Amino acid sequence: MHDVTKLSTRTVLSVIFCTALSACGGSTDSGLKSGDLLVSKSFFDVLAPYSSTYPSQIPIPTDTPAVGARLNRSDCYFVYNYSAPVTPGSGPDPLFSTLWHLANTGQKPPGANTIAAKVGEDLRAVQAWAVNKGEGVKVAVIDDAIEITHNDLVQNIAPFSSFDYTRTTPSAYPLPCIIDDTHGTSVAGIIAARDNNNVGVAGVSPRIQLAAFNALGTGKDIDIADALNRDQALTSIYHNSWGSADNGLLHPADSRFLDAVYRGIRYGRGGKGSIYVFPAGNGGCIYQVGNNCVEENSNFDAYVNSPAVMTVCAVDDQGEQPFYGERGANILVCGPSSNYSDQNSVTTLSVQNGTRSDFGGTSASTPMVSGVIGLMLSANSNLSWRDVRIILAQTARKNDAADSAWVTSSGLHFNDKYGFGVADALAAVNQAKTWTTVGGSNTLKTCDIGTQTVSLAIPDLQSKSAGFNVNCPSITKIEFIEVSFTSVHEYAGDLKIELTSPIGTVSELATARVCKLNGGNTTTDCGDYTDWKFGSVRHLNESASGVWTLKVSDKLAQGSGTWKSWGMRIHGR
Repeated sequence: MHDVTKLSTRTVLSVIFCTALSACGGSTDSGLKSGDLLVSKSFFDVLAPYSSTYPSQIPIPTDTPAVGARLNRSDCYFVYNYSAPVTPGSGPDPLFSTLWHLANTGQKPPGANTIAAKVGEDLRAVQAWAVNKGEGVKVAVIDDAIEITHNDLVQNIAPFSSFDYTRTTPSAYPLPCIIDDTHGTSVAGIIAARDNNNVGVAGVSPRIQLAAFNALGTGKDIDIADALNRDQALTSIYHNSWGSADNGLLHPADSRFLDAVYRGIRYGRGGKGSIYVFPAGNGGCIYQVGNNCVEENSNFDAYVNSPAVMTVCAVDDQGEQPFYGERGANILVCGPSSNYSDQNSVTTLSVQNGTRSDFGGTSASTPMVSGVIGLMLSANSNLSWRDVRIILAQTARKNDAADSAWVTSSGLHFNDKYGFGVADALAAVNQAKTWTTVGGSNTLKTCDIGTQTVSLAIPDLQSKSAGFNVNCPSITKIEFIEVSFTSVHEYAGDLKIELTSPIGTVSELATARVCKLNGGNTTTDCGDYTDWKFGSVRHLNESASGVWTLKVSDKLAQGSGTWKSWGMRIHGR
């Protein structure tokens, strides 16, 4: 047992999501011998079939309410009545100069002791607008509520595409109801606020079409799963600024969620695949011991470590990791966001036709990347979900170049803090224009390596390793790796887990940590490593064949256990 007293004696290693869902969140082997020829199979041969109990799509309403009709529930704090469309204005957006994430000219937030932004630390979005502004692309924002009547969004709202999950009668108006329902509007503003309309701000893709799904408003996994597939023939990007609690615990994903995203990448957009964008998390400092932060890892959240999801981290206005930033081999790229109070936060929209200048966390950085993807798809509508991942990685800008964790492999730079770097809209759009697609899910190759029984004791403060000799000539360029891991341990938080490729690059899959329950209480259990799936984009463009090694280390005192088994599934081309 690991009570509070024992936790205080543990050796601690060096050191908001908007909604925390309840679900979010000399050896022998089992017959596969080292050197066996491995079978390459379709990605979907090894996935659970689409559930027959999945809800059918509720028709999107096509009615137009009468002028003056109330658009949200009668018990809501906010009141929205239908009125004639606002005649759009023209002219510069009043708050454009504060949008350092779009054009960083060294803006300085108010206050005597504040720090000016670092010139050039932005998305390169304004430069990309010379090519397009997201025209012809539709993004769905899945959140608590979205003020689709906002004067700075209304021009970009896709007709009859939004949906309200909080009403028993279908409604196309998923509007804020209570004072806390501001998050979704702020997220939507970062992606899709209209530019040059003399109102508020501008989004990263300021001419994209926006659909709003308030599936988080019900707190039901079945509604979230439905939203992730809603109108999938026409919706390109499903944006999500939510995830599991940041407490160091393992958070399994709901099976309906996994069914939905796998279905989306296979069937969405006519087979090119829906694009799912999620935050890496805000668990960079779960809590402090002295001057040291205890960190989480993005791979502990099964909502964001699957092949179907693009996971986004954050950088501040200096291009550096903020205090809440999580590491993770599953992280693709970063977007700009907030840090401490003496630095710039993100200016975006708020409810009741308002704006705000205090938005932050990965809730803000993730829509930045969704906006960049909108620009990419506007430049080339034939891009598959796989193309988008590859282009973002290959064009990402190497930020914080002095950081010692950067490693270069297969022509790409990678850092556990930053993935492949900060999304570069201009570079991504230019590459997208001439990109030849690698295909959708139907051409994705998968090597299912199987599971190796290890049965190795992991003594306190010691390490063990085991390897697979992979023979998979059909995959010469890796796109994603899944690692399954099973152990029995007194305290799963003791374990650091690292995967090393045949050419020596390392994916840190799990970091050692002391876990905390919501509310700051300690816990004796970080979760169960029983067939836990880790994800890694770290080995992009490497070859699959060769010896892969998994190293498991007990890093914290007072616990031991047994490493039972591990396996791999490699996806690529």
